[in-house]
Amino acid sequence: MFSYLIGVSFLVFNLSWLRFVTSLGWLLLSLYIALYFFAFGAVLYYLRRKLRLPHVFIAPFVWVAFEYLRSFPYTGFPWFFAGHSQYLNLPLIQITDITGVYGISFLIVVINAAIADLTEQLLFKRNYKSGIDSVVSSDKKGKMFWFTIIIPSLLLSLVLVYGYLDLRDHKVLQDGPNVCVVQGNVPQGVKITTDKEQQKEILKKYTNLSLKAAGEEVDMIVWPETMVPGVLNIDPNILNREVDRLSKEAVHKLTDATSANLILGGTAIDVRDASALYFNTAFYFNRQGRFVDRYDKIYLVPFGEFIPFEDWLPFFSNIVPYSVSLSGGGRRTIFELDTKNDEKKYYKFGIIICYEDTVAPLVRRFRKDGADFMINITNDAWFHDSSELDQHLAIMVFRAVENRICITRSANSGISSFIAPNGEIYDYLANEGRYKEVEGILCNKIRFENSVTSWYTNHGDVFAISCLLVTSILFLAALTRRIFA
Repeated sequence: MFSYLIGVSFLVFNLSWLRFVTSLGWLLLSLYIALYFFAFGAVLYYLRRKLRLPHVFIAPFVWVAFEYLRSFPYTGFPWFFAGHSQYLNLPLIQITDITGVYGISFLIVVINAAIADLTEQLLFKRNYKSGIDSVVSSDKKGKMFWFTIIIPSLLLSLVLVYGYLDLRDHKVLQDGPNVCVVQGNVPQGVKITTDKEQQKEILKKYTNLSLKAAGEEVDMIVWPETMVPGVLNIDPNILNREVDRLSKEAVHKLTDATSANLILGGTAIDVRDASALYFNTAFYFNRQGRFVDRYDKIYLVPFGEFIPFEDWLPFFSNIVPYSVSLSGGGRRTIFELDTKNDEKKYYKFGIIICYEDTVAPLVRRFRKDGADFMINITNDAWFHDSSELDQHLAIMVFRAVENRICITRSANSGISSFIAPNGEIYDYLANEGRYKEVEGILCNKIRFENSVTSWYTNHGDVFAISCLLVTSILFLAALTRRIFA
């Protein structure tokens, strides 16, 4: 129960930004995700009592196992992993191109478990045997003391050596296409308004910011998630809305002025079986303003973009910000970008929308599909200038290192940025020291490393699954009480 209370306290505090959207959802999500903390504490306590092993031999495997189980989007919440805290420590996080972020979580828990064991050995001088305190022999206690020091030190040293060597060997071969991301800083209360004049003002704001790239050698301009107020995939005469016509005119205005390809976040409407389906979509237009292809967001936010079990539990609609549930996409779209001043004329890239950058397998599949770089478009204006914006960026750093791929981010209210394949945030939009809730345009080159596809890209979450397997074996051993008897 103590681990559950710790989990609830941690989540309520760190998820406080969710109150801007739904106070009830903030509380319910905190109470639910804290169950993973409770499960970790319960399993660790049980294994310790039954197997009579130090924390350092059990806790890291159990922790990573439950982080992995929590990573599944619709049953968990791939946020607040222990490893995310180290996103600025470049030498330490290079190992994630093998282990994923779970390797850093494992290392953190190993070190903290060792501190707990050393504290217990030095202060309490006891271990657990059949639930009864007993004095440990001085010989066994001495060996355990040194094991507790050597194992974490050795692991940390190996990880840092790997990281420093990796940073030294992976040099940037060349700069790639020049991409400009636009950050309009439209408040969410304004963004979701149905006022026609206000919608036109949003379109005008993003168009004018984008026009600042005119005259530059820009290969692509990127707008954040859902920033186009009109629907771009249907004839404006169908709905007979002025904003749809103006949105399409803005596309041609931008391509004529900048000669750049465009990625525009908006809403798509498809009619299937006489029913209208709504999608959170990234539209791709070429330099001539012609529509090329689109990507529909695959992983939607429960209670944010769709209502689970809506037909059976209609009261859930009272805690979501939208009145209409979106539909999820079914295709990972790989786009091609032609460049002006580059020996390589075409690059392939993928797009992830909003929190899809927290879904590690999705980014990995895009990389395996042949993406040379990734673009993330998001609208975090829901959460004002809260810590959510920093947390979201921290998570994306690991997607870059895991797959050795550059990720460019266009965010409505921040933090628009460029992340190198080694995890370095080498550019971000700032205004007078502020990088949240500011507006502007950020242009830079996509970066590439002289590295082949990473081990993580090729094999996935083998490390995390191995920790889950070890935890299962330890649990079975505890049930039988034979292996470590």
